[in-house]
Amino acid sequence: MSDDGGQGRYRGRSVAGGRYQLRDLLGAGGMASVHLAYDTVLDRQVAIKVLHTELGREEAFRERFRREAQSVAKLSHTNIVSVFDTGEDALSDAEGGGKMPYIVMEYVEGRPLRSVLDEDIARYGAMPAEKALKIAGDVLAALEVSHEMGLVHRDIKPGNVMMNRRDVVKVMDFGIARAMQSGVTSMTQTGMVVGTPQYLSPEQALGRGVDARSDLYSVGILLFELLTGQLPFDADSPLAIAYAHVQEEPPVPSAVNRSLPPAVDALIARALKKNPNERFPTAEAMRQECERVASAARTGAAPAIV
Repeated sequence: MSDDGGQGRYRGRSVAGGRYQLRDLLGAGGMASVHLAYDTVLDRQVAIKVLHTELGREEAFRERFRREAQSVAKLSHTNIVSVFDTGEDALSDAEGGGKMPYIVMEYVEGRPLRSVLDEDIARYGAMPAEKALKIAGDVLAALEVSHEMGLVHRDIKPGNVMMNRRDVVKVMDFGIARAMQSGVTSMTQTGMVVGTPQYLSPEQALGRGVDARSDLYSVGILLFELLTGQLPFDADSPLAIAYAHVQEEPPVPSAVNRSLPPAVDALIARALKKNPNERFPTAEAMRQECERVASAARTGAAPAIV
């Protein structure tokens, strides 16, 4: 995979006819880089996700990507990173040619949930339960909105959740994983994995169709990690992790963090059922259970990691 964005090579470049000026590189992953940018029309900072060159060469992918970006732009919720615009710019021969698809998004001044979790792990061994349940509830509130519009996230994980300076949860990258599943064969040849192995639902791991309940499984994995400081399923290879999602039972959270009450164990056990029909039926139902459990467990007890 190209690291064109990973080296900040687009810094200083303008897109959309000069409207957006790309500045600092905020982060880069296997499929895209994200830059801080300046919107010269509305005089504001935005974040721009730039797809890597290989993806931009696939016309079918670009069309699917545009459609997904348009769908995500219709989502409006406090806990969702807003999408303002999307487009594509032509790359020069020196830049590799082809097209550079991009998405213009709300700039969230804050920290990734991964960073927040790592800090809590260093301090307590895991995230305090009330805080973790509140974050999971806010992620689920965002998913309620997307699911009502028929949009499954497919890649819920700490790296796709931001916490702004007021500790408001912001879920990002809606629709990106679905765009990756556009059926463009050469994408498979790049060795890219759709979704993140540690957070895949069993049906994703098996390559089956997914619905909203797949996201709820991923939230269950996320919540397990927040509450215990570790993943329920991990292994040396993506294939081994996928096998675990399909065949193995997750550990009981309280076996790792002894401060957790039975209600937390039950919540996560239901979210991580292999059969989607046995999980929570909706994001709203799971959010309400998170709120109920948090209310009942409001003791202030620190994590007790075994």
